[in-house]
Amino acid sequence: MSSEMRLQRQLEHNKRLREQFELDRISVSEASSQLIKFCQSHRDVFVPQVWGELDKREDPFMAQPKGCCTLM
Repeated sequence: MSSEMRLQRQLEHNKRLREQFELDRISVSEASSQLIKFCQSHRDVFVPQVWGELDKREDPFMAQPKGCCTLM
């Protein structure tokens, strides 16, 4: 492998490392507390034991009726 190619790969690697370094970071405890708040404030249709049964109109995975008939 030529030295120019190795230099180019090293420069690209350094660029990616700099981009990752500049990302905003938060602590694990802060992230977990945000996740807990989100889960407590947003209704999850897959956990009816916690939130109760979901009305069929609110279920995003239930097929919604499009009309009375379909033409082919």
